[in-house]
Parts: sequence; structure tokens; C-alpha cells
Amino acid sequence: MKLKIKELREECRMTQKELAQRIDNVQRNVSNWENGTSEPDCDTILRLAEIFDVSIDELFGRDHYPASASGDAQETLILSKMIKRLTAEQRNAVKFLILAFLK
Repeated sequence: MKLKIKELREECRMTQKELAQRIDNVQRNVSNWENGTSEPDCDTILRLAEIFDVSIDELFGRDHYPASASGDAQETLILSKMIKRLTAEQRNAVKFLILAFLK
């Protein structure tokens, strides 16, 4: 089992050390989880999902969108998740761009 820890951590612009500190762990463990050498325990998996603001399915690399959601609704969910991972400055730039398109 290889979790999407590295991808999610990099999207959040976090170092391994910073992530380790946020979950009261050590950088070496984060590195081992990212390269598949070892796996975090269940409690750590839950904490990682919370930190990255993703579902456990997403942490395991399975994008989960409601089957009942239309294509447009799924696209909106995807965009929303992407925007959540941006910095405040980047979110403002995206908002400005969207407003420009709407004019």
C-alpha cells in the first residue's frame, strides 16, 4: 500500500519535517511512508487525511466522488478541492481570474 502522502504534502507546500511535526512524528517515518518502505498506523492515517483535508479514499489514491453527481457537479468538487490547497494569495488570484471571465 502506498499512500499519496508526498503528492498531498507537496500540494500543501509542506516539508517532510513540517508534516512530521504536525503529526507528532519524525521526518524519517514520513520519508518511509512516502517511498513505501513502511506504513503509518490507523490513527496517523486519520490525522493525515484531516491535515490534507481529504477523505481516506483520496489518501489511498482513490478519488471518490458521489456516483449520483453529474459531470458538472464532479468537476466542481474537483476544482473546490484544488482551490482549498492554494495559498490565500493564490486563491485571490483565481478569484480575480474567474471574475474576469464572468465579465
